[in-house]
Amino acid sequence: MTERPSAPPPPNRRRATASLPAGSGRAAPARGSKPEPVAAAPAPAPKNERVRAATPSSHESPAPPATSVSVRPPRPPRKGGAPGEARPARPLSRHFRALQLLAGAAVVLVASTAVAWGARRYIVSSPRFAVRTVLVDGVQRRTAEQVASAGGIEVGKNIFTLDLELAGASISTDPWIEKATVTRKLPSTIQVNVVEREAQALVAIGGDLYLATRDGELFKELAEDDPVDLPIVTGITGEQVARDRAGVIIAVRRLLDVVEDMGRAGVARRYPIQELHVERDGSIVVTIGKEAIALHLGQPPYRDKVGQAARVLTELAQRKASASVIFLDNDAHPERVVVRMK
Repeated sequence: MTERPSAPPPPNRRRATASLPAGSGRAAPARGSKPEPVAAAPAPAPKNERVRAATPSSHESPAPPATSVSVRPPRPPRKGGAPGEARPARPLSRHFRALQLLAGAAVVLVASTAVAWGARRYIVSSPRFAVRTVLVDGVQRRTAEQVASAGGIEVGKNIFTLDLELAGASISTDPWIEKATVTRKLPSTIQVNVVEREAQALVAIGGDLYLATRDGELFKELAEDDPVDLPIVTGITGEQVARDRAGVIIAVRRLLDVVEDMGRAGVARRYPIQELHVERDGSIVVTIGKEAIALHLGQPPYRDKVGQAARVLTELAQRKASASVIFLDNDAHPERVVVRMK
């Protein structure tokens, strides 16, 4: 009986074989027997699926460390401690910081004080700042030497040691000086600007005469070298001054307004004013000219009455008549003027 030849293997198909290591315990299949099925290889992981890396075996080298890791050298060991033991960091105390700030401020303050002291020592002792010139403007009744002496201003004295306000106040104590301003002009000049009072009238109070300004202020008693060619105000008592000084100042100012009106009207030029008398009721009588003509002006206002007096005096001069009294105090009929002839 002839044997039928076995069928040849199919084309383009590889025979699956599995090799086992020697001594594995499993025998190779006999020839002509069916081969045992071999387990298929695991399918590859999908591309988008994260694959966990296998744990390296003991014979493989470890992965290199990360390059961003920095290694800090160990701190020196404390005294009495272990060589490798690090000293713990101690936070800076808040009080210690405050002490540091105070110490810095104290150093700056001491340095600034030393610089200021040195600068002051220089300017108060240097001959460059010694007073060499004193300029005084605005004086007529006093000399420049008198003004400087009154203010304590001395040539050769340090210009910065002079108290300017005190010097001006001292100069202003002179009755003739209403105001004094003292300034420095470095390096060695003192400038003094003076405003003097100007006497406009003499005011008789009791048995004494006082000089009065245009504002009616009584600023000094008449002295030997003071001017006397001024109109005299009479009729004011010491009791009035003590009781109502402000009222007296207003009365004197009103009388000086009359003097100004008479000068504007031309009366004072032809008939110089001799006396301005205040009556008990407040009305005034003005004595003018060498003839001592008395103008009774009564109560204010006086400007129109002064103009009327100027017209009457002009007419009397044209008639070559001489009057002793002219009454212009009729307030009910101000157009009526009564003239008493000599």
